[in-house]
Amino acid sequence: MIMLPIDKDVLRARISEINFTISELLRLTSKSFAQLSIDEKYSLRYNLIILVESLVSLCTHIAVEAYAKTPLSYREAVKFIAERLNVSCIGDLEALVGLRNILVHRYWTVMDEKVYESVKNDFKCIHELIGRVREVFRFEN
Repeated sequence: MIMLPIDKDVLRARISEINFTISELLRLTSKSFAQLSIDEKYSLRYNLIILVESLVSLCTHIAVEAYAKTPLSYREAVKFIAERLNVSCIGDLEALVGLRNILVHRYWTVMDEKVYESVKNDFKCIHELIGRVREVFRFEN
């Protein structure tokens, strides 16, 4: 499949948002779960939503601009780009989108300690995706 030209400023902006949000999530989880205030727990939820929104925006932009593909869902956007860029952890990215959907649509079922633990498990897969985007589209921050 031939790739079309892409606006690298949009890629930089989305990646910057992703990196900032990851930093904020790691700052929040530098405390033990027991030490988190209710506001910090809600901030964890909100920042995970922002992280996924930025990730999906990045993937959708690449899908539309580079591959002339319009994804029909958040999960499809992430999966499509992860497959095209040979990212090894597609299931982890899809699970992150699923967590976002629960946070947005079924927030009353959320167990904050599980959200906390998922953040503590790090963001290797997102970093892998970002690395592949930089490599394939040849740009630096």
